[in-house]
Amino acid sequence: MNNQTTTATEFTFFPSYNIKAVPRLVPWLSDFHLSLALPVAAYWFMSLIFWYIDKKDYFSQYRLHTPEEFKQRNRVTAAEVLRSVLLQQAVQTALGIFLGYVTEAGDLHGREEYDIVVWAGRVHRTTKAIPWMLALVGIDAKTLGHQLHLYTASLNHPGATEKPLALMTSIIHPHLGDGLTYGFTSWEISAAKIIYWFLEPAARFGIAIFFSDSWQYFWHRAMHSNKWLYRKASFPFPFPPLHLQLLPPQTNGDRSPHPPSRAGNVHAHHHKIYVPYAFGAFYNTLTEAFVFDTIGTTISLMLSGLTIRQTMCFSTISVLKGVDDHCGYRLPWDPLQWLGEQDTRFHDVHHQSRRIKNSLTDAAPAATQSNYSQLYTTFWDHVCGTVLDKSEREIEELYAKGRVMARERAKAADNVVVVAVPAAAAAVG
Repeated sequence: MNNQTTTATEFTFFPSYNIKAVPRLVPWLSDFHLSLALPVAAYWFMSLIFWYIDKKDYFSQYRLHTPEEFKQRNRVTAAEVLRSVLLQQAVQTALGIFLGYVTEAGDLHGREEYDIVVWAGRVHRTTKAIPWMLALVGIDAKTLGHQLHLYTASLNHPGATEKPLALMTSIIHPHLGDGLTYGFTSWEISAAKIIYWFLEPAARFGIAIFFSDSWQYFWHRAMHSNKWLYRKASFPFPFPPLHLQLLPPQTNGDRSPHPPSRAGNVHAHHHKIYVPYAFGAFYNTLTEAFVFDTIGTTISLMLSGLTIRQTMCFSTISVLKGVDDHCGYRLPWDPLQWLGEQDTRFHDVHHQSRRIKNSLTDAAPAATQSNYSQLYTTFWDHVCGTVLDKSEREIEELYAKGRVMARERAKAADNVVVVAVPAAAAAVG
């Protein structure tokens, strides 16, 4: 009996646990309701920052479009956008409150130590397989450990031999020596803690980001590729009356070659904004918001298994990124524009791409064929070949032409007003 080797499975025991509700971050508001309110607050906080920057004309050297372009090219007023976004957020928040009530959503804690021990078991089973995997490629684990010991000893650095040797010994003989915790070595427990507290949440965020980006890309591309989805869709949800936005039909007057957009439009609604600005980021029909945001976000959160507080972070960052992508400023110190190629300019090109491809001719954006990615990555644009195929210099030259055209139109409009007033006065006289 004294010579019997004790294995991890024979020695392991799991700690008991008592599950409790996670204490609220805000005493008078549940974490779930906070997860609904925080993205809305972040949306308007970020929008107000860019509104103030625009009003004071700060950082004008980083603007993608001039004020003249904003006035000349957008087909919807800021007041109409404001009403539409507020309506959308009210409906989505109400739906979220209902779903939270039905599912009784909330975070629990108390079994962290138990879960760490479970992960330690997985780490242990993995390390037991390492000598076997090395043997498959003709490497003897014991010989490798001995050679590593000789090499580190030759470095003549205090402690240089102990750490590599201890690591190799723990892999080859996982349970030699003392220091066992719940039947596992201290390094296995440490590895399990790193996985539980850092790597597993990172993986969950990665799954949420990848699915969300995939959902957004393919639906976004479908809404541009399919005319029925772009202008005429009426999905069989409880939403057809709501996707009219409960607002009167919009008109353009006679200042635009584009016909007035029909109230039944789906994605064309968003593209009334040719020159994007911060709080116009969520200017969508409720049908589009339901498909893109409500369904897509819900599925991504279910697949990733994010907790309520992790969901709070993910949703808030996503909203901030969406607002930043529409802000109209390419600020070099903006951390949200450091996340990759998917930045303000990338998405702004999507709003301009038909005009850019046609050398700034006035053409409706329904057939835009590039830069569909939204929020985090441009993975699917590169895989599917839908990144705009123009160089940085070519795009900047076309942006410059757009600024010149808007300035000339503004001057022409001013001249019409100046001439018309004296003419009217002369007629009265």
